[in-house]
Amino acid sequence: MRWIPRGMKVRIHPLFLLLGAISIAAGMGTEILIVFTIVIIHELGHICAATAFGYRVKEMVLLPFGGVAKLESGTYGWSPRHETWIALAGPLNNLLLILVGIGFHVTGIWDSSLTEFFNRTNLTIACFNLLPALPLDGGRILRAAYAQTIGFYRSTKVGIRMAFVLSFVCMIFGIAALAVGYVHVGILVLSVFLFASAWQLKRQLHYDMIRFLDARRRVPKDRPQEVRTLAVSDCVKLQDVVADFAPNAYHVVYVLDNEQDVKGIMGEREVLDSLFDRDNWGKPIGQFLP
Repeated sequence: MRWIPRGMKVRIHPLFLLLGAISIAAGMGTEILIVFTIVIIHELGHICAATAFGYRVKEMVLLPFGGVAKLESGTYGWSPRHETWIALAGPLNNLLLILVGIGFHVTGIWDSSLTEFFNRTNLTIACFNLLPALPLDGGRILRAAYAQTIGFYRSTKVGIRMAFVLSFVCMIFGIAALAVGYVHVGILVLSVFLFASAWQLKRQLHYDMIRFLDARRRVPKDRPQEVRTLAVSDCVKLQDVVADFAPNAYHVVYVLDNEQDVKGIMGEREVLDSLFDRDNWGKPIGQFLP
């Protein structure tokens, strides 16, 4: 098992480059180098955890406040337990780095100012990434927590909405700081990053849902699963039915007629096969009853 996947691409987000250029221009070259190192170690935590669970990491994108590791689901599909542990691995690395910083200070290797900056940066990155908004680590943990009850699609939408809310809150704080004569570049960069990320995730949500549902067809059910039952009208579109599909469960759909009587029953595989056959997303489920 390789902890650092061979062939993995590494990209630096333009916002990181912008923040780095501003820092260097302000005479803070050492500080931005420390931040860069911390961000890499934070992201390596995600990569090591993902590799340990058997995922293939396609790309690592370095951001000013962390990073994004893009995974291939392969034959594993999407697992809330895996996503939770992979998300936690980054902030846990930051906490370990704080202990390292304290150790360097105690042994006299680092002075107080360097130790304070190093530990404060680690704490800031860890806390920021635990905010409950996608694509941050906290947003992934939030999605994993809700996915089992409201489904993958709707739990993802919750994480995206939280990102929009937090981006506007950060923007308001940034503008308020400017109004009183205090320039806080970090919070403005953060607001732009959250908004842009949420917008991109919103645009690709349909594609992510297709990947999730396709994995449910392909991933072998090698252990007993909880059965979730859904009752829907025969006029409900297939795309609205599968929006309630959750991981780690097998779905049985009761299709009801106008009198709310059971018109037919469809298993999860029947629903998914009907969905992917000739792109039937917008068609009512009643058309596909056996």
